[in-house]
Amino acid sequence: MSYNIHVGNGGYLGWKILERTSEAQKTAFSKSAELQRSRDYFVENISKVQSAEDLIGDYKLLSVALRAFGLDDDLNNKFFIRKVLEANPQDENSIVSRLPDKRYANLNAAFGLWHSSSDDTNTLDAEAITDMFTTRSFEKNIGAQHQEIELALNAKRELAELAGSNISNDTKWLRIIGSKPLRKVFEGAFGLGQNFAKLPIDRQLSEFKAKAERLTGSSDIGQFTDGEQVESLLKRYLLRTQIDSSTNTSKFSTALTLLSAGRSRSLLS
Repeated sequence: MSYNIHVGNGGYLGWKILERTSEAQKTAFSKSAELQRSRDYFVENISKVQSAEDLIGDYKLLSVALRAFGLDDDLNNKFFIRKVLEANPQDENSIVSRLPDKRYANLNAAFGLWHSSSDDTNTLDAEAITDMFTTRSFEKNIGAQHQEIELALNAKRELAELAGSNISNDTKWLRIIGSKPLRKVFEGAFGLGQNFAKLPIDRQLSEFKAKAERLTGSSDIGQFTDGEQVESLLKRYLLRTQIDSSTNTSKFSTALTLLSAGRSRSLLS
């Protein structure tokens, strides 16, 4: 039987429950037989992979690889993933260089399959990838019931890394805009509606920076190297998500009550 992570009813309260219990729950989760089988299969068979085609052709290996980088949704996009794996990251015009979501660049870099198979510079850290797979699987387990906490966990990890990177502030914002998981957290925390993503990219960039300036006092992504700033952002996101969820539930309950009342009157008339 698989282990299900306990986070109560989710939202910010669920986040605080997870903070107190995460180590114990991660330990229990990592002992899952299904998880261990996937890890073992990857470690035992990844050395046989000499090309992108080899990886794409092994569903079990590909499943672990994509989950490790948070790319589960691309499991059936094999043609696209093959192009990503085979792209030369040193070519600024290659697909992996042009994609705004840098998870694909990270996947490409980890496997190095754009090199010649005879190139002995191809080194793969199988243990690091299986550890990432376990972490993402833990988050995915939570996300099955409470996606907001899965997204918050992802943001806590990736935002600190992005904030400390040696690129311009605008480039950092553009990477957030290009990453679906990260942008969902920022859109939620800043109270931006569903139509926001339809705006031109330059408009989104200016709006994100203006919102950050008003809410945090700075539009500099570098501020999120500070754990307290990250926690403040995630708290805002989780509380807003919780409020929106409660509002939608109340609207549904009200509509159901009115519908039931209408049916009762029809039966009595």
